[in-house]
Amino acid sequence: QALDISMIAAIRKKLELNAKKYPVEHCKGKAGKYTQYSHVTGITKTNQVLGSCDDQQQDDAPKQRYSTSLHDTALQISSLVSDIDDFAAARLWNQYHTPRNLVMALLGEVGELSEILQFCGDHDGDVEEEKYMEALSQEIADVSIYMLRLASVCDVVHLLVETVLLQNSSINNDDP
Repeated sequence: QALDISMIAAIRKKLELNAKKYPVEHCKGKAGKYTQYSHVTGITKTNQVLGSCDDQQQDDAPKQRYSTSLHDTALQISSLVSDIDDFAAARLWNQYHTPRNLVMALLGEVGELSEILQFCGDHDGDVEEEKYMEALSQEIADVSIYMLRLASVCDVVHLLVETVLLQNSSINNDDP
């Protein structure tokens, strides 16, 4: 069963939090944990909750799951990658974002994701509890951000986006 998490919204929310956790003026050119800036940002390990990933949607509005076109998905991926790249560049982190370092950070985030699920059990209802949904949303977003950054650094994002756009064009041209 699919979790009710909007990936694009979750990633955008996590990018907003990361911008607060890592203020450009304090971490430019530095490799370090966000807790080094907690005295300035007020963000600690225990106060990172962002709220629902679907804050843009009204509670009474129907959710638009799985309705995004391939073209929209390609544009959203491209936009996210651009924003993630800008985030790293503004902080002078490109020097640290080698494929090896990104994979190591990605593995750490996958570990944090697995920690949330480790003791949930095998029943779908266990994971859908509210206390897990926010944590899952943030960790899935973290994993996605590192994957997109890795794809960007390895210069394969454009191939993915072009493939999706070509597939979308092919589908649209095949329609009578």
